[in-house]
Amino acid sequence: MTLGRQLATWSAGLRFEDLPAQLVADCRLRLLDTLGVALAAVPLPIGVAARKAGHALGGGDEATILGEGARSTAANAALVNGTLAHAMDFDDTHNASVMHPSAPTVAAALAAAEAAKAGGRELIVAIAIGNEIGCRLGLVSPGAFHGVGLHPTSVLGAPAATASVGRLWRLSEAQIAASFGISASQASGVLEAYSDGTWSKTLHPGWAAHAAIVAGRLAQAGFTGPATAFEGRYGIYSALLPKGTKLDLDAATGGLGREWTCLDTAFKLFPCAHAIHAFIEGALQLRAAHGLTAAGIASVELAVPEEFVGQIAEPREAKLAPRTSTHARASLFYAVAAALVDGEVTAAHYEGDAFRRPEILAMAQRIRARIVPTGDTIMFSGGVSIRPVAGATVETFVAEADGTGSRLLDEARVVGKFAATAGSVLSPATRDRLVEMVLALDRIEDVRVLAAATAIEGISR
Repeated sequence: MTLGRQLATWSAGLRFEDLPAQLVADCRLRLLDTLGVALAAVPLPIGVAARKAGHALGGGDEATILGEGARSTAANAALVNGTLAHAMDFDDTHNASVMHPSAPTVAAALAAAEAAKAGGRELIVAIAIGNEIGCRLGLVSPGAFHGVGLHPTSVLGAPAATASVGRLWRLSEAQIAASFGISASQASGVLEAYSDGTWSKTLHPGWAAHAAIVAGRLAQAGFTGPATAFEGRYGIYSALLPKGTKLDLDAATGGLGREWTCLDTAFKLFPCAHAIHAFIEGALQLRAAHGLTAAGIASVELAVPEEFVGQIAEPREAKLAPRTSTHARASLFYAVAAALVDGEVTAAHYEGDAFRRPEILAMAQRIRARIVPTGDTIMFSGGVSIRPVAGATVETFVAEADGTGSRLLDEARVVGKFAATAGSVLSPATRDRLVEMVLALDRIEDVRVLAAATAIEGISR
């Protein structure tokens, strides 16, 4: 069997009863976290533009545009909602594959579930399928797509979300396999927006979710796609990665259904690139432990894994003076400087013109990156060394940023994050009602009720 057919067979046959309790709980939290970061982005300029474009692309009554209460086609809702979910770079990350699994999966699965009038249990199964396949496809070649300037969240998120859609729409194994082939032809995700802070990177999960809906509809109608979309001569990996790239195709199916790699997905505690988080945490630790102030710091050195240098620390001149809020979200120097100046890094540091604050930019000039080997396993780790104006140098190493690896967040902390993200735009009553609904997702008979409850008062199309 081809890889696509194996994944299709598994996707079509998976039942809610097959899911371990830990995974069911995790899927609920993935939905809650994704809804929270998407809703927080609704009133931002990027959110306004995404929603306006979504409506201009056409109307419908299949699925909900988050935050608006307005409805559209499933494809357009998936496009907008997936973009909202990544707009603040606050969505979860599977560090071993450097994938953002939940944004494309949740956006596609929620739209497809609404279109099918599906219940909460079916949505949970779909999220489990999409997130697991996305993480596993990423593990076939960890970091390789970033190495050629492509975003695996988009490239691999498209077929992963396609499996979620196929399961919700009860496509046959053959149809899901065909939809993999169809979505592979839509797989994309050029990362050039890192260069100037424009918005196209935030579109990637939305485009992947949109591709999944389109592929599902085409396969449902009898349209065909190649069975070897993944491992073929011109499949995703061969076509998009350099010749000779090491591929571990067994990682996509080994222990499938018994070992859930998606459970290792990290939640974010800061609205910026995940590779920056350990450095923020380390800087805050040293600042608090030694009573440091920005004025009292002579210089800072950050030990950055080589895997992430190009994303968060180079070119240095551009990272020292971000052009936009989106640009700042991928600047290691800006984030660490903000932590040292303010003693925190929050959404406010990336809103409006905050990224131009002179005291933060001045602190950033005193920060340098030192490249260190990544090692065998990609982790969100980092070393911070601070030389005060007076006194001895202090340093720390954060092996796993809070929210990752052995420090994954529990339910209470994920709910707390949702209170901050969704709570920035929802009334306390609406926010708490959404938490209640998502945590009882497996008892909801029609997910359209949940989607409708995301409407933000005062937000219009």
